[in-house]
Amino acid sequence: MRYGKYLLVLMILGMWIVPLAFSQEAVIVLDHKEIGPHQRPLVQFNHEKHAATLECLRCHHDYDKYGNVRSSEGQPCMDCHGKTAGKSYTPLADRFHLQCKGCHEATKAEGQPSGPVMCGECHVRK
Repeated sequence: MRYGKYLLVLMILGMWIVPLAFSQEAVIVLDHKEIGPHQRPLVQFNHEKHAATLECLRCHHDYDKYGNVRSSEGQPCMDCHGKTAGKSYTPLADRFHLQCKGCHEATKAEGQPSGPVMCGECHVRK
């Protein structure tokens, strides 16, 4: 019984430590050169903050042959979301705007704390 408690504690700690060891940087600069010259300052995206409250599949996705979302960890966004619209994909810059702004607007409409929705709130001049 005594060892069972220790094992349980180790398993719980492992559930927290292992994901942290493989996590991305806390803040990511969204600088996709494939989009072309950026008209506004680059976005400083707080990945750590978003990962703490959202499912990874909300942004990182891949679809199986039935159209169901699977993971796309490690696959660059530009593989599907190019500079211009593809056969069935939204261009990357438009996808970022739809994904980020859309989520922020939805959480705000629900009366929850939300992120920025105006251009200058994400694309901050320094």
